[in-house]
Amino acid sequence: MKRATVVLCLLLVVGTVLGVVESLNAQEPSLKRTEVLRVDLAGMEGKEAHMWVADIAPGAATAKHSHPTPRFVFVMEGSVTVEFEGGSTQDFTAGEGFQEKPGVEHTFRNASTTEPAKALGFQIAGRGQPLQD
Repeated sequence: MKRATVVLCLLLVVGTVLGVVESLNAQEPSLKRTEVLRVDLAGMEGKEAHMWVADIAPGAATAKHSHPTPRFVFVMEGSVTVEFEGGSTQDFTAGEGFQEKPGVEHTFRNASTTEPAKALGFQIAGRGQPLQD
């Protein structure tokens, strides 16, 4: 009887831990970036153009970051919110574009907690240069 109680308690603990882990995983929305173009620029020695599509889960957000060169973003679906250093916040919806200026810290997030968003990004940088700081 004692052994059955211990086994039952262990199963309860394991089940609870697995449930908590699954719950934490479910609370971590993601941004999936798919590169669609990376090419050396003719006539611009040492420069590359980068283009990608970002699928942004409901509620997903980036950490605060900046870019070493201008980044251009076109919202394809849904809406996004960009909060720039200094506290100014701007919302952009499908069909709108914006620039993330070099060296300006900001966060980028899906403005909706229920609907996904999708954006197309474009940036020119030095060959091998990181696209964000």
